Amino acid sequence: MHIDIESELKKNDLFSCLDSFQISRLSRAVIVKRYKKGALIFSEGEPASGFYIVAEGRVKIYKLSAQGKEYILRIGLPGDTVAGVAVFSNQNYPAYAQALSNSSLLFFPKTAFLEMLKEEPEIGMRMLGALASRQRRFVDTIEDLSLRDVLGRLSKYLLNLAQEKGKNTFELDMQKSDLALKLAAAPETLSRNLKKLKAKKIVSLNGPTITLLDKEALRRLSAG
Repeated sequence: MHIDIESELKKNDLFSCLDSFQISRLSRAVIVKRYKKGALIFSEGEPASGFYIVAEGRVKIYKLSAQGKEYILRIGLPGDTVAGVAVFSNQNYPAYAQALSNSSLLFFPKTAFLEMLKEEPEIGMRMLGALASRQRRFVDTIEDLSLRDVLGRLSKYLLNLAQEKGKNTFELDMQKSDLALKLAAAPETLSRNLKKLKAKKIVSLNGPTITLLDKEALRRLSAG
């Protein structure tokens, strides 16, 4: 399937702030890479030769313990950046990345990307603003994990998704297993809390479709 590189770049939070000329310039450094389900994209400790944007599919970022136990750090979905920090900080890849499904990724070779930033410093300046916004979102995530239980995090997520979509009835934007990872919850804990919201008539559930019935109750729960 054809990948429209410029369109994919515009969806990414690092590059959505760039103008059409800058997007076009940036796209020349991109290589489209495709991976079969289960394929390893990079390994922990491997020199970071570049970073990726997920265009299609799902990518698992994980670490292995000394005993070989797998710890999932996050799931990269379309539009997400993978391994950007390692490239910018001149480090090795800090974890493993594996395709959870047949996936297409935009690969930015480190050398070509850094050379382009030297030639187009304004792109780098705009990206700094985007990185600052991402850092603020990261702080919000830490706050969520510290101050809210799973029910509070789920309530906040549903309110934000409803606001983003502009309606109270919508489909989840990811699989429930991925949502559980996003909310740092076990899948069964997420399901139990969704059922709790349904039982209290705060939401109604129909497969992946959710309707918010009592947004004020969700706001109280999201506030802890």
